[in-house]
Amino acid sequence: MRKLLIVLGSIIALFVLTIILVPVLFKDRIVSAVQTEIDNSVNANVNFELSKISISLLSNFPDLTLGVRDFSITGKETFEGDTLFSAKDFAVEMDIVAIIKGEPLNIKGIMLDQPLINILVLEDGSANYDITYPSENEETEAPSTSQEEFKFGIDHWEIKNGRINYYDQMYEVAISLTGVDHTGNGDFTQSVFDMQTKTTAEDFSFAYGGDVFVAHKTLEADLFLGMDMENMKFTFKDAKATLNDFHLNFDGYFAMPTDDYDMDINFATTDTEFKNVLSLVPGMYADGFDDLETKGEFDFSGYIKGIYSDTKMPGFAVDLVVRDAFVKAPDVPLPIEKIAMELHAKSESGDLKDGFLELKNFGLTIDKDRFTAQAVVNNFDSPIWELSMQGGLNLDIISKIEPSEDFKMGGIIKADINSKGSYVDVEQENYDKLITTGNLVMQNFSYAEKDAPDFTITNATMDFNPQSINLTALTGNYGKSDFTLNGSVSNYIAYAIDENAIIQGNMKLASNLLDINEMMGVSEEDTTESPEDSTAMEVVVIPKTIDFTFDATAQTIKYDNFVMKNAVGQIQVKDGILTLDPMKVDMLGGSIKMAGVYNSQDEYEPKFNFRLDISQISIPETFKNVVTVQKFVPIAEKMEGKFSTDFTIGGLLTQEMIPDLASLSGGGLIKIAEAAVKDSKVIKGVTSLSKLDNTNEVQIKDVKVQAEIKDGRLSVKPFDVNMGKYKATIDGSTGLAGDIAYNLKVNVPTGSIGKAANTAISNLLGSNIEAVGSSVNLNFNIGGTYTDPRVQLGKTTTEGGSSVTSSVKEQAVDKLNEEKEKLKAEVEEKAQAVKDSAKAELERKKKQAEEEAKKKAEEEKEKLKKKAKNKLKDMFGDGR
Repeated sequence: MRKLLIVLGSIIALFVLTIILVPVLFKDRIVSAVQTEIDNSVNANVNFELSKISISLLSNFPDLTLGVRDFSITGKETFEGDTLFSAKDFAVEMDIVAIIKGEPLNIKGIMLDQPLINILVLEDGSANYDITYPSENEETEAPSTSQEEFKFGIDHWEIKNGRINYYDQMYEVAISLTGVDHTGNGDFTQSVFDMQTKTTAEDFSFAYGGDVFVAHKTLEADLFLGMDMENMKFTFKDAKATLNDFHLNFDGYFAMPTDDYDMDINFATTDTEFKNVLSLVPGMYADGFDDLETKGEFDFSGYIKGIYSDTKMPGFAVDLVVRDAFVKAPDVPLPIEKIAMELHAKSESGDLKDGFLELKNFGLTIDKDRFTAQAVVNNFDSPIWELSMQGGLNLDIISKIEPSEDFKMGGIIKADINSKGSYVDVEQENYDKLITTGNLVMQNFSYAEKDAPDFTITNATMDFNPQSINLTALTGNYGKSDFTLNGSVSNYIAYAIDENAIIQGNMKLASNLLDINEMMGVSEEDTTESPEDSTAMEVVVIPKTIDFTFDATAQTIKYDNFVMKNAVGQIQVKDGILTLDPMKVDMLGGSIKMAGVYNSQDEYEPKFNFRLDISQISIPETFKNVVTVQKFVPIAEKMEGKFSTDFTIGGLLTQEMIPDLASLSGGGLIKIAEAAVKDSKVIKGVTSLSKLDNTNEVQIKDVKVQAEIKDGRLSVKPFDVNMGKYKATIDGSTGLAGDIAYNLKVNVPTGSIGKAANTAISNLLGSNIEAVGSSVNLNFNIGGTYTDPRVQLGKTTTEGGSSVTSSVKEQAVDKLNEEKEKLKAEVEEKAQAVKDSAKAELERKKKQAEEEAKKKAEEEKEKLKKKAKNKLKDMFGDGR
């Protein structure tokens, strides 16, 4: 007996030792086989660390389990860096006998913990899951895949707490699932077998064509399928799906014998309680849904039957009937009652031209208001419709019973509208055949969503006819802004049906306050800072499908850090261009009349071109608020007074909606009635060099300055000013880098400036100033920068124009002139360098634009990819 126990103990010990050692002995071979198969067959980055690979016989004995922590697959080329798949834990169950015998690895099971699956298909059909190399019979050569390394005899699989995103840009389909738990089993070594799966998802959303049809619902699906792998036919033996509290059963089959899909699927609900179908309404699964008081019944059924391919669609039918339903929330005083509806949609052939939709007997009652609607639509390809709606809707009651986390609505809508027509008549602009009549009244309508100002309409009355909607009165607010609108809108039917149709309108707009900053999402605190520090705006894209003309008046407009008063003008919106023709406002202590365009047709390079008729605006206020003035006219910081101008300016705007200064061009006449410059370092430099008194203040009166902006510089032609009691003439230019290059000529009467000044200038010139005539012109070359100016004496002349020289000090004067020329050349060289730099920057941007245009095809794919990556977030909400 003792020997028997020893033998049994030895066998058990050997068995345990084998379980422990086999994974160790065969680990290198298993990992090598896996790595070889990845290298041979996968055109993607497969990321894992050897130290995080584990092999065990204990988990699924007698099969061996290969586990990998922090496993991921990321794309290459077009999808470089994008995650296709990742998992916290990825385990594969394999046949140990095949490993010991040296046979091909046989995968029997897969387990995923917290996987992320991102599937993306671009408009050109490129898919991020297409990561296998082409087969040998394809034209593209690739490493051959050894079919003997692996075989799949998988019979079970599991997903824990997964997340799946799918977005197909070709067919505009988007799906998002989070909190996914899934199990399945079936013997894939057989050609005919049964497969059973169970799936739950905490959050499921579905969108098609940019419209969200299912938003943030719970999902459960139990499927029992007959699998015929040879014919690729899958038969529903027992299939159930639950969306929130809405239950559906399926029967029929789905087959893929060729590239086409063949299907014959029937579906019907197993419930008849109205509350279950109500759970599908967006927002209906918020807190408090279980407390709703409901009654009523419904029926829901339909089918999909036929072939789906690139050229064919299967036939379908959907029927939904709601009978005598009622719903009331505990905290809402009034119920929604007498809810009824019949909805039938079908196309037996699958051809959109055979499509038919009928909505009849739709109605609901809130208090004493009854709202009803009917509609019939034939031919989904080119719709022929007949619809009507009558009655009132209390949105306050509806929104409280159907709350949404994303927005809130309220108010009363009363409608009496009838419409009958065809899309053919819309295309041919036969509006007289589109019989649309009636009216719509809105009272205290409100709409609020997160991170946006509240939108309210106090009153609105709209009358409908085939040609237009006439808005007889609309008053409302958007945040702090108020508005009153009246006018007409045409082509509205085409606009509602065709996304490329253009809606047209003529409106009169009146407002006490238009806060553009609030509309664009800029806080009031941001606008109190300097323009350079304020929060960046985003490009405003003008829709190309809107053709509107507004005759606008506004008492106050707030934009950026500007406050504009008494605005009057005409605004046109057409083809992605906003035109002011013109707009007059009071601002900066004066008035401005603007005429020109803002063009957003290329949203990556928006541009503008305006003619500004400016009258008597404050120079200090203009410098404080206008970046262009700060850059090109820095001396305005030390100026007092007002100016007027008739100036044309145009150029590009950055993505932050500020002028791209290097691209600006324009010019005009600047008129200054009276102004003064004090405490300027430039003027102090002239005074210090000339030793003249009373020159620290420049007086400007009745001056007209011809100015031009070009190649990153502002240039001014000669104009006269008074420096103290002396007449002076100025011309030159200022660059974007802050460099200045100006000439200043000061006329000095030699007999009236005083002995000390005469002596100082005589010493400066090297000759007796009193001997040269009644006056002398001192010419100064001003270079450097405005904050660090460099003032040099240039050629000095008498009143008649002859040069001031001295035979006694001729060599000294020549030397002085030589140094002057040298310094002038240095200034001009630096000024030219800055000018060349600005030109080079402009050329660089032009070249960059050309290169970007050449690469547009390649970049378009990248843009589509980025757009797709954000699409699910845009449609289904942050973090979904």
